[in-house]
Amino acid sequence: MNKFIITLLIGIALSMTACSDDNTVFNEPTPIRSYESDAEVLSQFVEVDSRTGLFFINPDKKVTATDYVVNRSREQLAEVSSINRTRFEGEMAQANNLIKAYTKAGNASVIYTTRTSGSARNNDRGAMCLSKSQSYSTDGSTVARLSVSGEEIYRTGFYSNGNNRLTISSDNTSMFYVAQISFVTSDETNKGTILLTGVGRNSLPYIYSLSLPEVHGEYLNMQGKSLIGNGSVTVNISE
Repeated sequence: MNKFIITLLIGIALSMTACSDDNTVFNEPTPIRSYESDAEVLSQFVEVDSRTGLFFINPDKKVTATDYVVNRSREQLAEVSSINRTRFEGEMAQANNLIKAYTKAGNASVIYTTRTSGSARNNDRGAMCLSKSQSYSTDGSTVARLSVSGEEIYRTGFYSNGNNRLTISSDNTSMFYVAQISFVTSDETNKGTILLTGVGRNSLPYIYSLSLPEVHGEYLNMQGKSLIGNGSVTVNISE
């Protein structure tokens, strides 16, 4: 084979390679955002179903005032990775399963704290009653303070006046937390249990009226433990 033919074949091969390169489109895979970033977006849409008393994601929620004009928050929700959303929904299901178990047993009231609201749901079978206070004032002396974390049971005590105030804060960095506190008399009678549930870290100034009319003037042991979460939940009781 002479040099001319060899050169011609090489030229044809190079030409074909160039054409192939020009027509090939390489799509780089879209990087998956970190779970923390997507979970922060998802957490803004978490609400409590008034009928079931469970957490759910409301895609129609207006997160900011500008969402009524340009719904950028919903656009961010649409950008969440399906992998991260599945993980988030799994963590939410864990919290919901505990809420269902406690409320089915009929011995617990529930306090919910989302990114934008706080609410209480009472157990109809007990004498304890919770109601959200309209006042944001934290005036009043503290009679008991309890922080719970991990699996250990924590305890403190106070004399109840029958109608105290209760505030909650959380320093959990996990997306959901669930903790339990109970009010027990000296003869080990449980006068009421509260399931504290929420989304991530919060120190919102929600104050609840805690009515325990059956134990006015009695000494109560307040005891509790964390059920879900990687930080602590703090309960403050004031007069």
